[in-house]
Amino acid sequence: MRMMIVGATSAIAHETAKCFAKDGAEFFLVARSPQKLADIGNDLKVRGAQRIETYVLDVTELERHQEMIETAITTLDGLDMVLIAHGTLGDQQKCQRSVAETLKEFTTNCTSVISLLTILADYFEQQKRGCITVISSVAGDRGRQSNYVYGAAKGALSVFLQGLRNRLSKSGVAVVTVKPGLIDTPMTAA
Repeated sequence: MRMMIVGATSAIAHETAKCFAKDGAEFFLVARSPQKLADIGNDLKVRGAQRIETYVLDVTELERHQEMIETAITTLDGLDMVLIAHGTLGDQQKCQRSVAETLKEFTTNCTSVISLLTILADYFEQQKRGCITVISSVAGDRGRQSNYVYGAAKGALSVFLQGLRNRLSKSGVAVVTVKPGLIDTPMTAA
């Protein structure tokens, strides 16, 4: 199994990767922190991962997505599965006072994911197999006063994934939307 994980340093991504590592998966791990990537890579290697490659990227740098994906495909000699798990639970009050903050949160939680998915969809459609899994959120199912910027981003992402799932199903590619509720992770503790 050749797997790319974007947002590989998130708690959910790391726990998921552990499950695949024990079966000898090969990983292309993407995140902002080189040190955290190295730590997670070392942990996965101990757990049985056959190969670990890392790539440092801030997902809001949309212009770097194509190069990163091409590097992953070349480095692992193809991809079988992708997990997109990055995101931030921004400060709703800051977003309410700042258009820039709102757009930053929307870019991180939605636009960056759509950018990655648009590139990956063509690759997997031509390959005619594989799985794309994306972490969304139940926050996108209903607008709440306490987190509607985050919820709007996740809602838009979930609708995009519905359409992408319909498109790629004809090619034998699975598109999976994961919507965890509130769980205890460093993101929700912040």
